Amino acid sequence: MTFNDVSLLGKKILVGVIITLIPFVIIFGGLWLTQKLLSDSHKPAPATTAPTKTTTS
Repeated sequence: MTFNDVSLLGKKILVGVIITLIPFVIIFGGLWLTQKLLSDSHKPAPATTAPTKTTTS
């Protein structure tokens, strides 16, 4: 094998790895973003209740 053959093989492997990783990045990025958006929007609002006046008789 010549240097050109090894170089071409390395480039093909690199392109294959990149093409394989791009869908995973898109899927897991979308899942992370969905989780982040849903967890922020469903935070319970703090309950603010005014103290009630009680009269003792």
